Amino acid sequence: MRLPAPSSLRQHLFCGVTLALVALTAPFPVIQAILHALLVLALAPRPGAALSGALWAVAAGWVLEGTLRLYPHLGGTAWANLTVVLLAGWMAGRWPLEGLRSWLARLAGLGVLHGLLVHGAVRLAAGPHPWGWGWLWSLLTLPLWGWLSWRLLHPPADTGRR
Repeated sequence: MRLPAPSSLRQHLFCGVTLALVALTAPFPVIQAILHALLVLALAPRPGAALSGALWAVAAGWVLEGTLRLYPHLGGTAWANLTVVLLAGWMAGRWPLEGLRSWLARLAGLGVLHGLLVHGAVRLAAGPHPWGWGWLWSLLTLPLWGWLSWRLLHPPADTGRR
């Protein structure tokens, strides 16, 4: 059973709000990393709309790098975000979701890949750097933000009952 895709306006609205929250939570890097993962892995990818997903992912990478003081600002995060969001959009078009469990499994796999790509890309761009704990907190809180993003993007069908 194919689930209906969320509306484009709704998705862009959630992406914009989350990007603003990534910038505003700069004093709290763990919360910022969780919101960043939510934006890149769950909200930005959309099958058939690679350009909009890519723009949101690159913006999220530059906002994250620009707000962290001890982090290199050379674009490694933006490149890793771009790679993961294009892969996630391709996967969403190729293998549609069946339910919440498949959504969480897909997010978990993409989350591990995203963490490795971000740290690998930043290492290539700027040399060795501290990893921090944001990637671990993003994976630990994945059931919470994965469920929330599922509810936001895929609201239940209206049955006509009141």
